[in-house]
Amino acid sequence: MEPPVAAVVRLAAVSRALVLALSLLARLLFRPYDTSASLHPPCLSSPSFPSPAPSYNSTAAAAISSLAIWDGVHFARSAECGYEYEQSFAFLPLLPASMALLSRSLFAPLVPVLGYRAVLVISGHVLNNLAFVAAAAYFYRLSVLILKDSGAAYRASVLFCFNPASVFYSSLYSESLYALFSLGGLFYLFSGFATSI
Repeated sequence: MEPPVAAVVRLAAVSRALVLALSLLARLLFRPYDTSASLHPPCLSSPSFPSPAPSYNSTAAAAISSLAIWDGVHFARSAECGYEYEQSFAFLPLLPASMALLSRSLFAPLVPVLGYRAVLVISGHVLNNLAFVAAAAYFYRLSVLILKDSGAAYRASVLFCFNPASVFYSSLYSESLYALFSLGGLFYLFSGFATSI
């Protein structure tokens, strides 16, 4: 039998794959309601990591960049251009800074192929989905501590992974990182981890 935390991690990964597949299917079948992804004016100052000459596949780059919708457009712009406008400060810097870091390190080989903005979007989606899987593991571990019932904790984890609002955990929103740090912090608080410092 699979250890409970491993089962929750696998369940969370399957839920993210399902959300991604449903999102892509909806993008193919329906015209997007939000068209903000296509709005991409140049940075006011020079971009912090300029895209190379147009050697990259603009169709693929546009398709990937279109995954940044609603508030995700603002997170991607902050990662690409910095905080240019006053309203940009509503979007806290951890997600844009992490996206920029991943785009310049782990995913840097993709920049000449797809362009910097598309790589930022990819790095944001990868980061948020990994953060969600880790948050689901912490959610289960915290639920076991509080509920004192591993079966109820597993059922709660299933609901956490498959609730209708969980689509935001796979988007370019800061909810996945917030859930990871909140649930992880609460787990360590309730478990008494390193309280004898």
